[in-house]
Amino acid sequence: MIKYKICFLSYLIAALLMGGSVGIYSQENTPTLYLIASDISKKKIDTLTFNNYNEIELHINEATLQTHQNGFLSSYFSSPKKINDSTFTSDLVKNKKTTFIRINNWNKLPKNIQKKTSLLKAKKKNLFKIEQVAALMTTINQEYSNNGDPFSSVQFKNLKQKKDTLFADLNIIGKQKRTIDSLVIKGYPKFPLSFLKYYSNLQKGILFNRKKVRTQTELLNSLPFASNTRAAEVLFNPEQTVLYLYLQKKTANNFDGFLGFSTEEESGSLVLDGYINLNLINNLNFGEEIALTYKSDSEEQQLFKLNTKLPYIFNLPLSLEAGLEIFRQKDQFSSTEQKIGFSYAFSQKLETLIGYKKIESADLNENENLVSINQNFDATFANSETRYTIRQASSLFPYKTQLIFNGEIGNRKQGDVNQFKIGLSIQQIFKLNQRNSIYIANNAQLFQSNNYLANELYRLGGILSIRGFEENSLRASLFNVLNTEYRFQLNKTIYIHSIIDFAFIDNQSFRTANAIEKVGSENLSSFGVGFGMLTKAGLFKLNYANGRSSSIPFEFSNSKIHISLTAFF
Repeated sequence: MIKYKICFLSYLIAALLMGGSVGIYSQENTPTLYLIASDISKKKIDTLTFNNYNEIELHINEATLQTHQNGFLSSYFSSPKKINDSTFTSDLVKNKKTTFIRINNWNKLPKNIQKKTSLLKAKKKNLFKIEQVAALMTTINQEYSNNGDPFSSVQFKNLKQKKDTLFADLNIIGKQKRTIDSLVIKGYPKFPLSFLKYYSNLQKGILFNRKKVRTQTELLNSLPFASNTRAAEVLFNPEQTVLYLYLQKKTANNFDGFLGFSTEEESGSLVLDGYINLNLINNLNFGEEIALTYKSDSEEQQLFKLNTKLPYIFNLPLSLEAGLEIFRQKDQFSSTEQKIGFSYAFSQKLETLIGYKKIESADLNENENLVSINQNFDATFANSETRYTIRQASSLFPYKTQLIFNGEIGNRKQGDVNQFKIGLSIQQIFKLNQRNSIYIANNAQLFQSNNYLANELYRLGGILSIRGFEENSLRASLFNVLNTEYRFQLNKTIYIHSIIDFAFIDNQSFRTANAIEKVGSENLSSFGVGFGMLTKAGLFKLNYANGRSSSIPFEFSNSKIHISLTAFF
């Protein structure tokens, strides 16, 4: 007779076997297992086929464990009896069922174990249904594993049976706690290690936590320049723990734009028209970011913007950020803005920047008979910015959440005017289901000064602020822009969306240099539709929007169409 004792440390397979006997038969030297219940005249219930005798024994072991989980703790199968060369039988012996297990030393167990296992909804805090034993022991093992001890073991001792309840002591044997002693990167050996330490919080010496390691490695998928090719693996040696990461470098650079040439009517000089949006990311395997923007319509305005970010310099959670922006509006003014700062990353989601900004602007009005509302000025600001960002592994929508709170305080030399600026920008994607989502963005900015010059105000309008209006055609000392989109994904690469934007702007500059009347406030709105598609050439976007305000009535002729193709390389 082969008798299988109580086994709580095994993963028990869920199924209840009724009392009866098992017959094992074979055809063409391939054994076949029949389960015959004695209370229904040995009617054949199921047929199982095995390749060899070892598989028969393995199945009997599993069937025994099934009955143990369901409370028949002393059940067993008789040793398989050979009937002929290909037929075997084995009888199932079942005794009285155990319904509950009571843990005698419950109050002496660690508090975190008591708290975790209470989620199993025991009949009492130390009384569990026998079917909950496997989940109980798995929970305990997971808790120890998540605290750096993946090799702990759990067992029951001092077993005593009283009626349908088993009384026992729970014995937890902890091993030596494990820390990550070595990190090995496969597939992308030049991956910037500072991102492991500060972005995903993976570094030597941290306590090994299986669940946390899985979550932290998955964070790397949200980086624009790298992703996991397979799940991380852990090698446990007697003296060290080695974590293997399998990464690949992604093409993160992108380009969007077109260029043309035209001749200026007055001077006859050659002018560069068009726009360029160029983003270079991690080309030096440092995680660096360089963003260049150039826009020109030759007749009205030109914009050149260059921003760069060097992350985790000096092997610290510190990044250097710098930028240059030059804006020129024909026959009105030109402005140059320079900024530099350091940002500190508290986590992969939260960082704060402290910096310095200088602005220089010049009046371009050359008509002596026309008094300009723009003036030459110089201003300096100390600025601070806090950013909260949640990325997601999506080429269409890489950011799920963005929150930026910024403040500036400074002085304009002309008139010795103290000034300050404050703003809050929020973007959020609310995912309704696999295909439907809602995108909401709100940008509010306030510029406070004793008096205002037209060429120092905020400039807005266009695809990145309120759609349906000309680029940088609006001026404001205070504004709030709300962008909304309802998005429907046809598949993983194509989506369509609505465009509904609202804005409030307030301009406190004078209408003319000699008038005391200020421009005042205005309400704006725009409506439209959009389309996006991820192709082999890149991300193609088309937006159609029509803007209107109290001074601009609705007309189809005022509609704006924005087309872009962002190529990745």
